[in-house]
Amino acid sequence: MRRLVVVLALAVLAVAPALAAFPTGNSTQAMEFGGRMRSYLVHVPARYDGATPVPVVLDFHGFTSNAIQQRGISGMAAISDREGFLLVHPDGINNAWDAGMCCPGAAPDDLEFVRAVVAAVSSQANVDLSRVYATGLSNGGAMSQRLACDAADLFAASAPMAFPVPFKPLSQCHPVRPMPVLTFMGLVDVLVAYDGLLFPSAAATQDFWHDVNGCDGTAPDSVVVQGASRCETFTSCHDGVESGLCSIMAKTFGGSPFDGHILYVNDDFVLSEVAWSFLSRFRLPETPASFRTGTLTGTSRLKRRGQKTIAQDATWTVGFGNGTWWATDADERPFAGSATGKGRRKLVLTTDAATTLAASIAERLGLDAASVTVEGDPTLRATVGKRARVGGVVRFGGASRGTLTLKLAGRLGS
Repeated sequence: MRRLVVVLALAVLAVAPALAAFPTGNSTQAMEFGGRMRSYLVHVPARYDGATPVPVVLDFHGFTSNAIQQRGISGMAAISDREGFLLVHPDGINNAWDAGMCCPGAAPDDLEFVRAVVAAVSSQANVDLSRVYATGLSNGGAMSQRLACDAADLFAASAPMAFPVPFKPLSQCHPVRPMPVLTFMGLVDVLVAYDGLLFPSAAATQDFWHDVNGCDGTAPDSVVVQGASRCETFTSCHDGVESGLCSIMAKTFGGSPFDGHILYVNDDFVLSEVAWSFLSRFRLPETPASFRTGTLTGTSRLKRRGQKTIAQDATWTVGFGNGTWWATDADERPFAGSATGKGRRKLVLTTDAATTLAASIAERLGLDAASVTVEGDPTLRATVGKRARVGGVVRFGGASRGTLTLKLAGRLGS
């Protein structure tokens, strides 16, 4: 009889839900990373029992803020309780994140730290690693953008708030696959201007993600207007991803430095609801994202109407992802875009990359950068294997008309 009881008890344990390693509610976790102690908050909803894999949302605080404050203002904890996902609020060193153009005092290994946080959380809880998401405000929005650029192999989607792609030129952003991104920007933000001053504009950010994701058309497929705010989304993009921009009329506070910047404080949208509705639609592709890089050499030939051809040696450092590509020329000019096909690929330049290419042509011709424009939708062709070949003809106009012919080849690493 006793043996039967033991067998039954073991059987019950075998089918019982795994106990959550984290306590229900809020807890502070610490880990040693990069030679210093780092911390993050974990919010576990009451409905989580460890039996079923659940999504994880990382919600990043802004510059001079912290994890506790971000948990208090973003509204994501209430969504976590309702939807059952784990919510993580990491703390940045010196209340900052190393996110491209922002911010001073941050740890230079923040990208690796975020990866370590995801690994630590998934080792202590039943996490669906195909559904890890990023969001955050201001410098935290910049970090969310950077993760979309540099960790598209780990994060399924991103919803950055109050910060554009944190690079100039934007084509320094190199996602290894088409990446779903819904950017939120403040229409009257005095700190991170909607039209771009210190940082890229909201429109340029929308154009970049539209282009690198290979989205169709020039007009958004979905436009939702509420009050003075609106969300515009391209839904017909490569691999089923989406690219969107929510323009938010946030509150002002009588001339404070944060007027229009705390996007959560607005009369039109509950941003945590909008962000989760977007994020939750996406999973990492079943085929893991991969990329191949190498250095290609060859020639570029610049033919200006009525002038002799200008031939020049060319060297590009290139990368090919799963539906994306990027390159840097010998003068450190970055290019990026979408890529279709496998062995033979069509490489489409982003609007940002086309502007950079036009500026390089103008420089070689001794003209003002604004006087040269690349015509049409500039594309290149690539053959990608152990070796790669990239070439094509790009037409330009403006103060001078002509063509740029590029021919490059070289070996790729894995």
